[in-house]
Amino acid sequence: MTAATIERRVVRVGEPSAATRLRVTIGAAGLLLFVVALYVLTRLANDPLRFPVTDVDVLGTLDYTDRDTLRERIVEQVRLGFYGLDVDVVRRDVEALPWVAGARVGRVWPGRLSIEVDEHEPAALWNDDALLSKQLVLFHPPQLAGDDVRHAEWREVFAELPRLAGAESRFRDVFEDYRRYSLELERFGVLLDALEEDARRSQTLELSNDVTVRLGYEEQALRLARFVDIYDRLVPPLGGQAARFDMRYTNGFALRGAAATGMTNREAG
Repeated sequence: MTAATIERRVVRVGEPSAATRLRVTIGAAGLLLFVVALYVLTRLANDPLRFPVTDVDVLGTLDYTDRDTLRERIVEQVRLGFYGLDVDVVRRDVEALPWVAGARVGRVWPGRLSIEVDEHEPAALWNDDALLSKQLVLFHPPQLAGDDVRHAEWREVFAELPRLAGAESRFRDVFEDYRRYSLELERFGVLLDALEEDARRSQTLELSNDVTVRLGYEEQALRLARFVDIYDRLVPPLGGQAARFDMRYTNGFALRGAAATGMTNREAG
């Protein structure tokens, strides 16, 4: 058997030319210089002494948020300088204030920080120590804290808000019930001043004409409809006297506190 002859060919790769080596060297040096320059420029830009924040503009109508308190909240970021501060951190710090519903933060060259603030619009007082906004956000403003020096003053400011009460997790449901009941009572020119819901979800309404309505914890819409049906016949004769309607009876209701009108303590529905 004849052995096969295997021919191997070795192809030698030539050494890179001087021009190629020069281009690689220049490219590497250029990249290094770029990185160094970028580092130096970043350090210079983040130097609060070279690029300080000279002004902080707080925009928007602030009825409840103290501007000085807001500025104190962001002072640590401002000290980092115009380029060194983090606008997202500033925004989160501002939005952490109780009255702030939202904030927009931006830099205005050469050294100004702009903060536009939207405040919560209070719609109701919740459990005497919190407020519910028109966007259904529950928040606890410092003005309602019992140890706040402005407590009595601010209680007067919020005195015209409807008073709602219930379990913390039920604030949205109670507010929706308040809206629905208010629309039902609107036709009589009377306001719903307060809606209280206890632990069993039994509801009691306080009207602006000193009338209290107990709806209980079931069939509340039906019981309110029954009260609406008898309103014109029984409430105007009260002449503004305090009265309490208990609508929890199956086929009727109880009326208390209006003996001077000659009405019975209970009437059939």
